[in-house]
Amino acid sequence: MKLKLTLLLICTACFASTGISQQKYKGTLYTKLGQELQGEITVNLNGDNAELIEISSVEKPKGKRSKQTITTSSKLNTAIIKHLLIEGKVYYFRDIKIGYDDKMKKNVCVQLVFGSIDCGLFQAGDGTGENSIAVKFPKAPLSELASVDFEYYHTSASVPMRISDCKVLLSKMAEQDQAVTWTETNNREQRIQRLKNIISAYNKCELKN
Repeated sequence: MKLKLTLLLICTACFASTGISQQKYKGTLYTKLGQELQGEITVNLNGDNAELIEISSVEKPKGKRSKQTITTSSKLNTAIIKHLLIEGKVYYFRDIKIGYDDKMKKNVCVQLVFGSIDCGLFQAGDGTGENSIAVKFPKAPLSELASVDFEYYHTSASVPMRISDCKVLLSKMAEQDQAVTWTETNNREQRIQRLKNIISAYNKCELKN
């Protein structure tokens, strides 16, 4: 009896946490196939999501006398979703690398907060939590980001190969320019600022080329 009660409590807690994380929002879902679906989207805007995202829409049948409405619901894989537009904000689904051996937070809902889709900083939630700020460098898969809290970016040594086609920026990093380099002694905010400097310099360099 105690075992059954324990299992029940665990299940209840799981359902409660899921309910809190996923909410319904009115918005538009854009697919990579060019579709625009409007309706109520069930999603966690502050973190991980399952592979399938549900969207429900309400339609009124044609005809003045008809008072009935038809609700249609469908689930789409995050792999074919380009982005979401909710309350005027654009959200993308990305996997965030948080450890070695491809340890990932999957299908995280993020906003682009600095730079470009191919070279920029993305934020989940308010950006204050661990692994809530992540970077996308050129040459990395579009669907993958790397957390700024992951020790891989605690120094700038692993970045030059990703921006090597921008010779001016590469030279600055080789000369240990403090605006675009950092060490493990720099705190999170300092690392983020230097990442912004790199992103800004790289994107300007690309425009010139």
